[in-house]
Amino acid sequence: MPTNDADLKALIEAALFAAGKPLSLKDLAKLSSISEDVARALADELVRDYSLRESGIEIRAFEDRYVMQVRASLARDVISVAPREIDAPLIRTLAIIAYKQPLKQSVLAEIRGNKSYSHVKELEHLGLISAKKTGRTKVLTTTRGFADYFGLGSDNPEFVRGTVLRSSRPLGVTRMYESLAVRLGIGYVVVNPYKPEAEDKGLLRNLKILVAAPGYAEQIRTYYSGELIEAGVRTFSQLKESAEKICRACGHGKIEELAAEIDGLIKEYRERAGNAKAVKPLTPMIEDMAKDLRIPVQDEGVTAGSDYANHPASIIVPTHQSYEIDILERVKQRYDALLGGLV
Repeated sequence: MPTNDADLKALIEAALFAAGKPLSLKDLAKLSSISEDVARALADELVRDYSLRESGIEIRAFEDRYVMQVRASLARDVISVAPREIDAPLIRTLAIIAYKQPLKQSVLAEIRGNKSYSHVKELEHLGLISAKKTGRTKVLTTTRGFADYFGLGSDNPEFVRGTVLRSSRPLGVTRMYESLAVRLGIGYVVVNPYKPEAEDKGLLRNLKILVAAPGYAEQIRTYYSGELIEAGVRTFSQLKESAEKICRACGHGKIEELAAEIDGLIKEYRERAGNAKAVKPLTPMIEDMAKDLRIPVQDEGVTAGSDYANHPASIIVPTHQSYEIDILERVKQRYDALLGGLV
């Protein structure tokens, strides 16, 4: 630790340069192991030194704090080359572009909403992304400017994508839950944790959170050690609960909008089920649906089963639906099939 005034002043000067923000007398005193009075005297000397130099950099004092900055009279002339802080919403949009590139702007809008269009313009203006017109949309990729801004050794899209995946540890979902992640506005990667290929194994190593179907935990743990959300989506109520779990784990997500939509559907379908006949469930899924719709369950009721089971039943409810169909629409199709045979 420096002991003479010259070295102590140099230490304070270096601290102000490295901080890039105002430092209090308490900060400077603690760093130098000196009293605040001595720190003030040395910092005030630096203010005078820089003023006499008439250089492009100055040190200013205000309210017991000191900051090293571009001289005010020159700030406007150099603002175009100064690094900019990026707001958190913009960072989240940029992260999605980086680890899903090349990414269609229309797909980004599904994930981040209409605000993403203004984000793309700003990120393109900052030189962090490229937006090339392709058909009716644009294809988004990161740029050399992105690599320089974040100190990456290459601007190759695959290199950038891998680096972002390793550093951001995003949400992973199986195909079943992709549309749910889109609805929640949460950045995600699609991965197969059940029978993973080499690429899947690489993704699983870098995921913080994984959303998968219930009942596969032991199998998944062979390849994945992070937080696992076993998301039930047989019913509207289970879907809402799973969406809330995902948002809590991620710390963000458009849960209010989705929860309100699900609550409305539960009310609508329960009203439709008000005069439904009793049902005899042949599979656990039908039992869960009957409970959610408040349909009476009786042994002499109308038999209902899932299409994955081989039970003969009066009502067959679809479960092997295309993942291209929105997850909420999939649940509605099941409810429609069940009520179609009971009402």
